[in-house]
Amino acid sequence: MPKLSVTIITRDEAANLAAALDSVAWADEIVVVDSESTDATVEIARRYTSKVLVRSWPGYVAQKNRAAEEASHDWILSLDADERVSPALAAEIQAL
Repeated sequence: MPKLSVTIITRDEAANLAAALDSVAWADEIVVVDSESTDATVEIARRYTSKVLVRSWPGYVAQKNRAAEEASHDWILSLDADERVSPALAAEIQAL
């Protein structure tokens, strides 16, 4: 079965991030690329994964691409911090 990496780019998403990460805790890998947050975003991310990269904001596409480059697996789900993977979607992804 192919492994799945989940990537999330963030900046000051402390209010949203834990719920997003909880919804993908089943993934094989989680990668967070943060754009120098001033809140607790990075600390929250580090509770879920050791793959947390902090870097300046180069633009949306460049940041998303950097997150994909940090992913170890070929299958990547790119999630925004205010999005959630429903249990039904998680089950469907895992079944594939």
